[in-house]
Amino acid sequence: MMIKQLAGTLLLLMAVTYTLKAQSSASLLFVYDDYSGKRTGLTYWKNGEIIQLTDGKTGAGASAIAVSGNDEYIAGYQDNAEGESVAAYWKNKQAITLTDGKTYAKATGISISGSNVHVIGNNGSQAVYWKNRIATPLGEDTKLTAIAVSGNDVYIAGYQANEEGIYVATCWKNGAAKALTDGKKSAEANAIAISGNDVYVAGFTTDAEGKEIAMYWKNGEPVILPDGCRAGAIAVSGKDVYVAGIDRNQEGANIVVCWKNGKVIRLTSGKEAAGAGVKAIAVAGNDVYVAGYLDGMATYWKNEKPVGLTDITGGITGMAVR
Repeated sequence: MMIKQLAGTLLLLMAVTYTLKAQSSASLLFVYDDYSGKRTGLTYWKNGEIIQLTDGKTGAGASAIAVSGNDEYIAGYQDNAEGESVAAYWKNKQAITLTDGKTYAKATGISISGSNVHVIGNNGSQAVYWKNRIATPLGEDTKLTAIAVSGNDVYIAGYQANEEGIYVATCWKNGAAKALTDGKKSAEANAIAISGNDVYVAGFTTDAEGKEIAMYWKNGEPVILPDGCRAGAIAVSGKDVYVAGIDRNQEGANIVVCWKNGKVIRLTSGKEAAGAGVKAIAVAGNDVYVAGYLDGMATYWKNEKPVGLTDITGGITGMAVR
């Protein structure tokens, strides 16, 4: 079976304009989906500046961003002349292709370790991990969602279908897959973080009634998160574990939530006309950043306060803080 594309459509019923001001001394970088029609080609955001990556002659998109020293890396795709998506990443605005353009491909995550560039994504129906452009297939019916590198070890989060077609939340270490769920009910792993010898993976599982339950796994052991249905991002700072995700109200509308050590904080009300969602979380000093969208606008929250990226109608897909 093929994994269905899980893409939410933003219902842009109203446009909200936020005034963007300097929020901290941290350097903030974002990639995003931009449906405003005000810009041509793929761009990204760095401390209030819009930076151009492509000329707009063909389609392109970005899913993740990473920084290493003074270098900035963005993972995504760019369509070739035939209209086929080519998995790629950009280093300091220079495009580096990962696939030959013969079939749909996309890079979904990136991590830098020394001089090594680690990327995950897909090439056709095959999930793929690339190290310095050298591809390692990780199976079909598989979705890779996040990557982290610690020393010589490469960790990847995602999910894969078992023989019954049920998604199993999975963590790969150096290419070896470890199931995080038993495969009886659908589950996904959507984010990963490493702290010392501990591996944290965030996602969700489904209970016997079909209800989604937000959770994370620490070294494979499950931790249920209260008042949430999906965890989409995770960060660890010292002894504190931060998770971002969503809950849903009775009408099915998303409510963006953040957990610190299991305590839930609601960042939205669920009453936004164009909805809300979350994609990334980061901690810098005493500041906690959550990124996604709010009422149809690309938005991040700093310490629970929303800040919109001016004139970007859509959602943040990746964040780097340094």
